[in-house]
Amino acid sequence: MSEAARTQDVLDAVIATGQSSRQSIDSATIERFIAAQPDVAGGVRVSNVRGNSKVGASSGIIVFTANWDSGTALVERDLVLRYSPASENRIFYRYDLARQFRVQRALQGSGLPVPDGLWLDAGGGHLGVPGFIMEMNPGEAPNPSAFAVGPMAEASAPDRARMVDQILGSLVTVHKLDYAARGLGDFAMDAAGTTPMEKCVNWYWDTWDWIQLPEHARMIPVRRWLLENAPVGGETLTHGDSTLHNYMFVGNRLTSMLDWEMSCIGRPESDLALQTLGNELFAAPVESGLPQPPSQAQWLERYEELGGRKPDDLDYYRRLCAYMIVIAICSLQRAMPEDVRAAQRGFIERLWAVMEG
Repeated sequence: MSEAARTQDVLDAVIATGQSSRQSIDSATIERFIAAQPDVAGGVRVSNVRGNSKVGASSGIIVFTANWDSGTALVERDLVLRYSPASENRIFYRYDLARQFRVQRALQGSGLPVPDGLWLDAGGGHLGVPGFIMEMNPGEAPNPSAFAVGPMAEASAPDRARMVDQILGSLVTVHKLDYAARGLGDFAMDAAGTTPMEKCVNWYWDTWDWIQLPEHARMIPVRRWLLENAPVGGETLTHGDSTLHNYMFVGNRLTSMLDWEMSCIGRPESDLALQTLGNELFAAPVESGLPQPPSQAQWLERYEELGGRKPDDLDYYRRLCAYMIVIAICSLQRAMPEDVRAAQRGFIERLWAVMEG
């Protein structure tokens, strides 16, 4: 099996395992939640319920069509429910869907294609678990191996370049936002620390400490290095999970930026490092003849050309992103068969090599 095929197997196993940790939420429960909203007068009906099996290894996702009476008109809309997993096999120690709802609402009117959050059940009183309903934007999400599989790989070279420009241009917009003016001045991760970067490192550490794997001690010097060498200043809002499969397209037009649950105050370099590291990890072999992602230097140069500031401290942020990815995958591995975990060791060791320098 090729390295690219093994990498795709890792991705498929991660997504499938994440999805298996979720409980079911039926149509009647969703109908009752919608009916309880102040802008809904009644007559709620949920139909065409479907999951989204191509994305989403962390939060639960249900896509559906809803009809209701707003009090002034009959409404029909395609919507998405995102909800917290309740299983001990979930990825992260802590989930805060209210936080994701908050940032998506704050970004309305920014020019970014972010689905608007409509209704929040922060405590799970209606849904049984915390969750929220948002608009469904049309489109197809690229695969994490975006240059080898899916709409970006299948696009013409000029269209693929336009798609990359929209991805990077959207990050430029995120990073230039006056996040404090949008009510996100306190939007650091909920974890120990005095700076946003310390809080980010420790938020992921809380999950690593929770899962207590045999490799636990190996991560201690990595975390220490990240805390001791964290860059200070230059903070912006970040997407937090900027891997390419979180950008949906219709044709070559970007229609949605998804998965804001890891969004926080940070540095632009973290979003860029996650993208360039992902491009490297998930690229098809050169001899395959499939499209190749731009190099890190080309990616960063294009970000600058589109209006972003010159990235700095890339070694630090590559290590941080490898740390984030390893913690997420290793957490999910607890629910995987041993043969699947064994098949992923080579991929995980590539990330340890980045973290450990």
